Amino acid sequence: MKKIVFFILMLFAFAAHAQTAQSTQIEVNKVKVHGVSVTLAGYEVDYVQNALQFRFEKVAGLKGSNSKGFRLYAAQMFHEFGPLKYDIYTSIDKGTKQAQFVTINLLVSKGNENFVSPVDDPDVTQKMKDFLTYFANDYIKEYEKSQKIDELTKAISQLEKEFSSLKSEIEKLKNERTALDNKIKDKETVFSKTKNELENAKADLDALK
Repeated sequence: MKKIVFFILMLFAFAAHAQTAQSTQIEVNKVKVHGVSVTLAGYEVDYVQNALQFRFEKVAGLKGSNSKGFRLYAAQMFHEFGPLKYDIYTSIDKGTKQAQFVTINLLVSKGNENFVSPVDDPDVTQKMKDFLTYFANDYIKEYEKSQKIDELTKAISQLEKEFSSLKSEIEKLKNERTALDNKIKDKETVFSKTKNELENAKADLDALK
């Protein structure tokens, strides 16, 4: 009973705060550093990871690599954070069985793991929060819609190819059937003529006997 009450309270807390990014402490190389995180419900970890990578790599054109549990975009400019080149770290944390949420972690370094902080870099920190808040509330829904559109577009394209192929096959079979019907008619005409000739020949033969 206590676990159920605790879970319900967590859901209420999540509904109130989960989709607004917050400053937090994130461990990098066994050291706690300043970062930003946001929590989502209703999505699988892999799906969120794919959406986040798509946003950074396909939309923004950044080049990423896996580094010690993070997806790292080293020494690259991301316009949402400003005109400078940063090392951008992202990671996705999966929730527990009791709290099945997904948390996105975001860290930005000015180089050599010199991570921005709310005190020293309030503007960049706020831009990080704005980005994750937008991602959690709007972008992931746009991504989901875009994925569904792509899937349906591909399915329609495949069905159109199958439809066109079947239409061509049917037309071909119809043409073959028409040709066959004409051939049968020709054969029936010859058959009828031959039958009459045969019967006449037999009649002439009988008359001569």
